[in-house]
Amino acid sequence: MLWVNKDLARKNFVKYTEQYRTLARIVNYSDKVHIDKMKEVISDELQNALVIYKITNQSPKIWNDYLKLLIQAYKALYPDKTQGTIFGPEAIGEKSGEKKDPDTMEIDEI
Repeated sequence: MLWVNKDLARKNFVKYTEQYRTLARIVNYSDKVHIDKMKEVISDELQNALVIYKITNQSPKIWNDYLKLLIQAYKALYPDKTQGTIFGPEAIGEKSGEKKDPDTMEIDEI
């Protein structure tokens, strides 16, 4: 299912790769199969960013190394999509203009 989920790969590539890495450890497929399947879901821009590796024959042959390269290239191409925080200001609504509840106790105070 994950191999054909191109929508998730395009919307949130980092989440896609996390799920892929977890599931790929469970199954016993060759590195080439994993690399080929990843090539099918990555965006054209990401494929273009990796073209120098392809023409110099320096593409990783181990799928986990290939996945690391994809993530690095993705972060370089789309830094705005990879700079999020789980518990930062966005999570508590400060960025959207909402006021923080003055009665809310900070974790450090607890």
